[in-house]
Amino acid sequence: MTGIAVRIDSISVLSLPEEADERAVQKTVQDALRRLAERLARSPLARSGVKELALEKLSLEAISADELLSERGAERLADELYSAILRRSL
Repeated sequence: MTGIAVRIDSISVLSLPEEADERAVQKTVQDALRRLAERLARSPLARSGVKELALEKLSLEAISADELLSERGAERLADELYSAILRRSL
């Protein structure tokens, strides 16, 4: 089997305002994870033949709720996740 499989046990989004649309947050996170998988498939990790990478915990710097729920929110979240994974694995 080739390609990249991503398994995430849990995601916590903290400090969103009460009026934040839960479906919009879920859609943004799903879109970000799809973008992340696409980037990882083209990353140095994939080219180096890494078979499995397990990170027990991955935390990001705060992304404001306004930014997360903006038009570019999924892209920004994917960028942050990708950078954090590469920093921890290379």
